[in-house]
Amino acid sequence: MIVSCKTDSQNLEIESTAEDKQSKTIIKSEVESLKYNDYRLSNDATKTVNDWQKYQELNTQIGYLKTADLSFFKSDITLITTFINDFKTEIPKAVNTNEINARITALETKMLKLNSLLLLDNITKNEQLEGLKEVFVSFSNLNLQINKKLEFEANNISKPE
Repeated sequence: MIVSCKTDSQNLEIESTAEDKQSKTIIKSEVESLKYNDYRLSNDATKTVNDWQKYQELNTQIGYLKTADLSFFKSDITLITTFINDFKTEIPKAVNTNEINARITALETKMLKLNSLLLLDNITKNEQLEGLKEVFVSFSNLNLQINKKLEFEANNISKPE
């Protein structure tokens, strides 16, 4: 009789844990419902960052994130920090400005925050979705800043002396 009661409580605990995990699982439709301005790179900017391998990797990971594939952002923090350090060191000279570096730092902060939100058990799904949105906004702002820098350079008219 004691064994039977113990088994029932274990089954109940396992079921509630499975329900908790399922209720915290982020699905694609929830990610797609997030509202933010999604800026893409212009044609000139795409050409400029074409050889920036870490940007291409990040763009791919953001694409996966938009389909609710959280694996990269749920990975070990050393993987993410190493990626970000490489991302910063490989930045092309054409876009290596204080404004763009500030956007990269903001993106780094949001990526690390998202990593924490996804790994902790006591974080609600809404907080995790808000963390996702912050990463999307930060990446979008980086793209916008790169576009603006190259647009400004293209329109830079030399003034007569």
